[in-house]
Amino acid sequence: MGFFKDMSDSAINFSRYRYFANLPWKRVITYLLLMVLVLGIPVLLSIAYDFQRDMTKVIEQFNKNAPDFVLKNGELTVAGEMPLVYESGNQDSAIIIDTSGETDSSVLDDYEQGFFIEKTKLVFKRDSLETQEYHFSALKELELEKADVVDILSYLRPISAMIVFFGLIYFIFAKLCTVSILSLVTLLFSGIQNCGLNYGQSFKITVYAMTIPTLFQSLQNIIAPGFIYGWSIYYSIAVIYLLFAVRSTKSKPVASDEDLLV
Repeated sequence: MGFFKDMSDSAINFSRYRYFANLPWKRVITYLLLMVLVLGIPVLLSIAYDFQRDMTKVIEQFNKNAPDFVLKNGELTVAGEMPLVYESGNQDSAIIIDTSGETDSSVLDDYEQGFFIEKTKLVFKRDSLETQEYHFSALKELELEKADVVDILSYLRPISAMIVFFGLIYFIFAKLCTVSILSLVTLLFSGIQNCGLNYGQSFKITVYAMTIPTLFQSLQNIIAPGFIYGWSIYYSIAVIYLLFAVRSTKSKPVASDEDLLV
């Protein structure tokens, strides 16, 4: 209950920021970690779900559209009538396959970019000025067919669990960096308003002031991840909370960090 009470107070009860500035470091860091867990896990689960769904679609589309093929002894054999052409929706790029030898990479001249795959190599046209070749002879020891690719793609699905694990580590590190930097803003507000806060106290206040900005950030990443003004709103809310949080400490002196328990 202590965590959720502090979370509620940090959002609506600015008078509590005098109390937050006096808290031991252990409790402040614990609050920061719990805040990241509670508000970050839903975001990461949403990302992991989208990744899992997209990988399922990729596998289904590959099974449906990709021709049967065998890559063996550095040579590619593809079933079907040649050339096989897969164009993008706006037709400015394409993947063209012809292992019969009847066409060559010049067919890419009709596209801004694309791939041409023949029996012994892959040609990648990046743009009108740059083209790269990759020879299958470098994969002479590899034997690969369509079913193998489907299996490889299926093995990528468990990455969704890694997204959550490593995502939490990233979120914690990123939040610590953000709080460390915004603590300087808190210290500046303290100097302007003559509140007498030091950096340690400013850091503690900043941790709690980041609750509502982090809640907004989480909801925005889940509901509207492409919203381009999200970061601007996030930092605007943070600065407003920091301003009022510092102002709330002015009416009563805040104890020095040297007097606090660690």
